[in-house]
Amino acid sequence: MTQPLDSASGPAVPPDGNSVHRFLDDHLTAGHGDALCAVTEHERVTYREMHARACRAANAFAAAGVGYETRVALVLPDSPDYLACVLGLLRLGAVPVPLSTQLTTDDYARIFSDCRPRLAVVGPAQLAAVRAAPGAAGLAKASWPREIWVAADKHTGPEPALGGLLAEAAEECPVAPVSVDDMAVIQYTSGSTGAPRGVVHLHRGLLAVLDTFPVRLGLTRGDLCLSAAKLSFGYGFGNSFLFPLAAGAATLLMPEPAEAARVLRLVAQRRPTVLCAVPALYSAMLTVVERSGTSDADADLSSVRRYVSAGEPLPPSLAERWHALTGVGIVNGLGSTECLHIFIATEPGTTPPGSSGTVVPGFEAELRDEQGRLLGPGETGHLWVRGEANAARYWNDQPATRATMAGGWNRTGDQLSRDADGVFTFVARSDDVLKVGGYKVAPTEIEDCLLRHPAVAECAVVGVPGPHATTEVIAYVRPHDGGHGDEDDLRGELRAHVRAGLARFKQPRTLRLVDALPRTSTGKIARHALRGAAREAAAGTPGAPGTPGDPLD
Repeated sequence: MTQPLDSASGPAVPPDGNSVHRFLDDHLTAGHGDALCAVTEHERVTYREMHARACRAANAFAAAGVGYETRVALVLPDSPDYLACVLGLLRLGAVPVPLSTQLTTDDYARIFSDCRPRLAVVGPAQLAAVRAAPGAAGLAKASWPREIWVAADKHTGPEPALGGLLAEAAEECPVAPVSVDDMAVIQYTSGSTGAPRGVVHLHRGLLAVLDTFPVRLGLTRGDLCLSAAKLSFGYGFGNSFLFPLAAGAATLLMPEPAEAARVLRLVAQRRPTVLCAVPALYSAMLTVVERSGTSDADADLSSVRRYVSAGEPLPPSLAERWHALTGVGIVNGLGSTECLHIFIATEPGTTPPGSSGTVVPGFEAELRDEQGRLLGPGETGHLWVRGEANAARYWNDQPATRATMAGGWNRTGDQLSRDADGVFTFVARSDDVLKVGGYKVAPTEIEDCLLRHPAVAECAVVGVPGPHATTEVIAYVRPHDGGHGDEDDLRGELRAHVRAGLARFKQPRTLRLVDALPRTSTGKIARHALRGAAREAAAGTPGAPGTPGDPLD
């Protein structure tokens, strides 16, 4: 039997190693079964009710042949039933594989071929894409998943409805005595830099991460957490499941896409105390509030004591505007799927504006050069992170595991600098750093300059090979809807704006106005898609996004 770790050697773990105790059963044992666990616009579920629902899910899964380390894909909107499925699978020692509802049939085909789930629980809107996945993407017709359940109370097709299966199952189920070193969940990366990879997290990691960023959040039983990032995203999995349920707090779940007006309305109606989002959503919410006015009943943010941003760099100009609106600073977090959640974060009012903050408890972080040598304060280098919450490996990808996870360290693929006080500042993804005329240029600096222009809603800067072994810097800009007038006038304004705010070598060579920026399934800007579009445009390929482009010099 696995022995509990003492406080000096790691997080306390249950005697049988199964993390589900911490998220569910311990609350009933402590007499908190009637506390709220999950809330939606139309439903309120206590911990006692969630325990019964999770046991029903576990029994239904077991009857379908799911057991120890069986993979089960979850392709459904966020809901209490989603949580019940996760908790039920953990209870059996099985492995949930949360997947975005925004993927294509080919995406699902590749992931199913990789992780081979025995079963998939699928939302009605995703059913057609999942049904068509076997044999798609040029892959040989496979038998995964072998069974599909539809996440609905009733379903007229051949697949069973999850609601009916739960209603028929018993509401008691023992916890499988797994080891802390057994698989707990496989999370697929967002694909912002290439093909998604399956990241294997152990029960040990799910327990260890509870003593990291949540320490900064200070969650209590009275908190209600709303995450715009979905459960299928590592950031959302922590925000909506791991952290609130471990604390005995409640999670506010939103099945619909996280659109600004909808999020603001839900905050006003359900009064969450913690809101976790990505920079693009904070920007969109600002636009809505600035247009409607802070007196609007659907723009009441007064219940929120903590705002968290992660997934992409938070532009300092956006952080300043949000603080001016709400009087509450945004915690800017840097994390990764491989490290389960945030490992570096700011503390509003104490860390310098524009910085990424300091290492959260439970993690170590170092900056190293291309050869892996340790760098000192004031230098910029590649970020390596170590902590017990780090993933064990990539699923079915030993070469990537060896390249990224070395000696307990995770090579994050980010470039940062660090000052003498241990405060880190994000520079860029290592693949995104631009080398212009012998200088290294961070896209984030150019983007923040552009975002300070009132007509710019969002933007992204990429570099592509230019003539004579040069790098051409291209800025993609999405203006505010209807707020920029003539496009030629806007280009002229932006040209003057960047010349006033940036050194000449940092100024983008080309500007493209676009209606939207391409995004991954988790909402990150798909920079690899923009680079590809820029190369296509340079080659004269039709269909590249944006206008033909306007040289800024």
